[in-house]
Amino acid sequence: MTNPGKNFIDKTSYPDFSTFDMILRVPEPPSENPVPEGAKIIKLPNPKRIKIPEISVQKAVESWEPVEFFSRSTMNLKELSFLLWCTQGIRKVSDRELFIRNAPSSGRRYPINTYFMAGEVEGLPTGLYQYLPSIHSIVALREGSDLPFAMGTASMNFKMFTRAAVAFIWTATPYRSVWALGDRGYRSVFIEAGHVCQSLIMASASIGYTVHPIDLFHDQMMIQLIGIDPENEWPLYVAAVGKIEIEL
Repeated sequence: MTNPGKNFIDKTSYPDFSTFDMILRVPEPPSENPVPEGAKIIKLPNPKRIKIPEISVQKAVESWEPVEFFSRSTMNLKELSFLLWCTQGIRKVSDRELFIRNAPSSGRRYPINTYFMAGEVEGLPTGLYQYLPSIHSIVALREGSDLPFAMGTASMNFKMFTRAAVAFIWTATPYRSVWALGDRGYRSVFIEAGHVCQSLIMASASIGYTVHPIDLFHDQMMIQLIGIDPENEWPLYVAAVGKIEIEL
């Protein structure tokens, strides 16, 4: 009988320096996915200028609970900017020329990529977008009113995603971590997806939204929906963001 979990742990035991491409002086991989040729880049509002209601950490933690239904709600671009920055935004340490994001990453390798499906976001056509942390901007990848329905089918949670204001999709480019950490880096991508999602839960609570994370989805359907190369980039986690109360 095969035991994929035990095999994974054994194969990623630390350290195996023969798997460290950084030590072998292999060129470092890009820290961010490239922008598709001809794609439109949209600059987001400065997240530090957005007024956020004061909320205690305790209240943010206690406000989350599993939900099965979202009311119809609309998110504005400032709120979206804030959520993207809280989950994957970059803060530069200028004196050492190091870049630190708002979610932790082993070895500061940041293998997680953020895509999102805009359902009801003011100023954005319904469609699929990619976040560029380096310039706090988004890239319009595909537009279409049918895409939230495709997202619902791929995630096996149709109603949740067709009613969400926005749905986050996190993928990993494992080699960013593996280059510096060896095969141990494969463990990092799964752990760090959890870090990012928890940041989204906390940030969303501070502006009145609820997050419904989902780790069960049709892998191949999600790969096709995002349009990624599964040899180099894997879908890991998705999360619908919306409100459970009707806006007055």
